[in-house]
Amino acid sequence: MSQLQKKINGIGRREGGVGFARAIQEKPRAMLLGAIAADASAAKKGLDSGADVIIIRAANAAAAAKAIAGVGSTKACIGAQVPALDDTGAEALRKAGCDFVISPLESTSSTAVDSERMGHVVALPEAIDDTTLRSLGPLGLDGLFVDHLDGTLTLASQINMVRLASFASTPLIGTVDVKSPVAELRVLRDSGVAVVVAPEGASAADLGTLAEALKSVPPKKSRREGADIAMIPAGRPAAEEHEEDDDDDDDDE
Repeated sequence: MSQLQKKINGIGRREGGVGFARAIQEKPRAMLLGAIAADASAAKKGLDSGADVIIIRAANAAAAAKAIAGVGSTKACIGAQVPALDDTGAEALRKAGCDFVISPLESTSSTAVDSERMGHVVALPEAIDDTTLRSLGPLGLDGLFVDHLDGTLTLASQINMVRLASFASTPLIGTVDVKSPVAELRVLRDSGVAVVVAPEGASAADLGTLAEALKSVPPKKSRREGADIAMIPAGRPAAEEHEEDDDDDDDDE
């Protein structure tokens, strides 16, 4: 399992110290905070500014691998976003310590994706049909990347996010405005978004502003609190329903 997936699974958990002294627990963020970097220097600044996830955006896998190796951290959650991925590129990224890679469906070799060795996130096109989304579920992806999450939220745009996350049974990752209000961040969280990413070039102050906003998002009050919307099954198999009907008939007899 990638570090990215572990962090997504742990969203909302409070962290405290261990010992006799009373632990000081920091208010958790509603979603993970990501930052985009073009090189190792920018990646280090993002980590120092409190980003949970760093995405190295590069022209190819070799360039991304070089930047990741330059960070020199085996514990940080650092991934790469590339326009194409083949076996050679995937191996170079793994050797450099890449935790996950973001790439499009059409230009990603199937043999380059091995979730046991490195996480994978699919960069979604502007339009994708329901059948393709449902087919993504069994692949064990870490997430679906949306280049820009709609900041002017309407019910129509929210439903589309829910559609993406629920049909693929996979959480969403996407870029947002660093000054996104708490109300919009809440809607994103409730629509299946797990990681909000500051755009490339965001300053330490920008990341700090977004981090504080994420802490201000109110917790879910649903009985399913803590469960990702994308993980909720779409429905029960018809065969199972027939089995229950048969059981009921037997009881009536």
